[in-house]
Amino acid sequence: MVRPPVDVIIPVYNGHAAVARCLESVLAHTSGEGVRLVVADDASPDPRLPGLLSSFAARDPRLTVVRREQNLGFVRNCNLAMEAASGDVVLLNSDTEVPAGWLERLRALAHSSDRVGSVTPLSNNATICSVPRWLEPNCYPPGVDLALLDEVARSSGTGEWLEIPTSVGFCVYYRRDALEAVGCFDEELFGTGYGEENDLACRMRERGYLNLLCDALFVWHEGGVSFAESGSGDLAGNLSRITQRWPRYHEVVRGFIQRNPLWGVQARFGLELLRRTKSDRRRVLYLVHHRLWAGIIGGTELHLSDLIESLGECLDPVVLSFDDSGRGTVQWRPDATARLEFPLDLGSAPDPASWLERLLDAGIDLVHFQHTMRAPLPVVGALLEAAAHRQLPVAWTLHDYFPLCPGAQLLDAADGTPCTSLGEGPACAGCEDQARRLAGCLVAEWRDTYRSLLQRADLLITPSATAREIILGSFPELAPRLVVRPHGVADPGILPLPHGPARGRVAVLGYGGRHKGDRLLGDVIDALEGRQVTWHLFGRERFGNGSRRNVVLHGTYRREDLPGLLAAAEIDLVLLLSPWAETYSYTLSEAWRLGLPVVGSSLGAIGERLACLGGGVTVDPWDPAAVAAAVGRLLDDPQAMAALRSQARAIGPTLPSLQDMADDYAVLYGALAPERRSPAPHPFPVEPDPGEMQGWMGSFRSPLRF
Repeated sequence: MVRPPVDVIIPVYNGHAAVARCLESVLAHTSGEGVRLVVADDASPDPRLPGLLSSFAARDPRLTVVRREQNLGFVRNCNLAMEAASGDVVLLNSDTEVPAGWLERLRALAHSSDRVGSVTPLSNNATICSVPRWLEPNCYPPGVDLALLDEVARSSGTGEWLEIPTSVGFCVYYRRDALEAVGCFDEELFGTGYGEENDLACRMRERGYLNLLCDALFVWHEGGVSFAESGSGDLAGNLSRITQRWPRYHEVVRGFIQRNPLWGVQARFGLELLRRTKSDRRRVLYLVHHRLWAGIIGGTELHLSDLIESLGECLDPVVLSFDDSGRGTVQWRPDATARLEFPLDLGSAPDPASWLERLLDAGIDLVHFQHTMRAPLPVVGALLEAAAHRQLPVAWTLHDYFPLCPGAQLLDAADGTPCTSLGEGPACAGCEDQARRLAGCLVAEWRDTYRSLLQRADLLITPSATAREIILGSFPELAPRLVVRPHGVADPGILPLPHGPARGRVAVLGYGGRHKGDRLLGDVIDALEGRQVTWHLFGRERFGNGSRRNVVLHGTYRREDLPGLLAAAEIDLVLLLSPWAETYSYTLSEAWRLGLPVVGSSLGAIGERLACLGGGVTVDPWDPAAVAAAVGRLLDDPQAMAALRSQARAIGPTLPSLQDMADDYAVLYGALAPERRSPAPHPFPVEPDPGEMQGWMGSFRSPLRF
């Protein structure tokens, strides 16, 4: 088939270094018949640019430089170049770099049907066309260059039709017949730049042309350098103009982003990139219940982020998590500066196990479960099955009692009262409802399921002896493989000793909630209302139903800021009123590290650690009057306060540090996975799932006028 000629149009406005890189790549990697390279210089004021462009034109007769006598603006400059072309056009930003064979792939997809109007490739920085993480710029690990990224795209791309609601202007192939039918950019509405390619895509779709994504090509895009992204356009005004012309446009784009029918493209690219970049570091797959490094800092997330940070160059961490809808996210942190992520929408995949198998075959050496909350139970089972099939070792840390209780804390999910189902008691009504909602089963079936799942792990870990005892009370058969490993904590330094008697300033640390004893804390505060006690709540944005005169809300805090916050508030002691048997308590460790005495719950690890080490007193959290009395006695007894403070200051340095924890886990991991696993020797299959393909065409309403 004879294809029309094509002009590769590169609009230029300053950006000397980026333009040089772009043209080097275009001249080196552009081939094919009927190709003309056009640099449209929009009267750049940089005096170096004319000489640079002339030098490139002298190297390749296909390259023509057109210099505007005066600055016309991005839209007019592009339109003149497109109108001067006799065939198809590619608009290529001057801050891009292209790989070998790039134009042939765009051209082939564009001419796969007369219905195609535009084609946009994948990129590192191209909103909906970005991979593996879309909508944001991607930062790849050192050594990953354009050639490798394009090879990943070629190996993982389907080459199928993937319809997108708009082209993305960094690199777009336009067919001549589509441009003849709908025209070029609308200079009248979008003359200053921003939104012109979105409007053109809508006009093409209205006339029946498709805007496609080429998932088998990767073009590098620096971003923010070319004229189109330099901030010269009227962003707010043009977005409003798009809405006026295409009232449903933003609704369409929002729906497309919410559904993300391109998740398989992103996942295939991410998995193939993982497969091709295995290093000599141990690659560990962690399963956790929230995305890491996303602002959610519970004890599990804090431990895992500390562990990854502390193991440093020994570790190549991959993190799998799920949202409340069961949609998965894979995060990969190959070094301290690069964080990549991509979706694994296993809920919509006909064969979720195949995606998990590809993930494990990307060079995973060890699987470490940190928390299975929000992960669909069939996925947990499939992951264990796939690991066993590959003889991959599995470790599982029990940060709470989720295998025993779907509420995780052995509290009734409905009213927060203590669990009645341990031993021979009946299951809590709230937890029965929770088990039915999460897994369609009863609590007894829930425990049987988790008993079976836990038995498939090679090593089980819990951070305290009390937690181990509670777990073994229901699962005694796990005793041989369930070990205690306390969490390491950062060393914030010791707070200065207070001057004079206690001032009645009590700190409550950490996020609030029923499982942290907020209701009981309110009763304690009320019981001490007549005393000169000020309650400083660190980690809470609100407390109770209204403001209280003697309660100071400090809001969320960064761990490294806590010493300064506590010192500024001149805190006397810390109250930890957790109504359930916590498995460790970071806040207790933080208080001791800072040399602060603690009034703490007698339950779980808090009670165990206080009884064993001192540095505070234990109280029954379910007896607010007794708690209030204990706090009052300490505040009235300077000698007792001084003794407990001295104990706390002595305990702090003896707690495991982050480095101690890293050393311990390096030994554990080394024993479980002494050898590095090679990734799969060949690219993963690229055949898309039928369910995934249903979202590619017609998955959104065409953004037509009302």
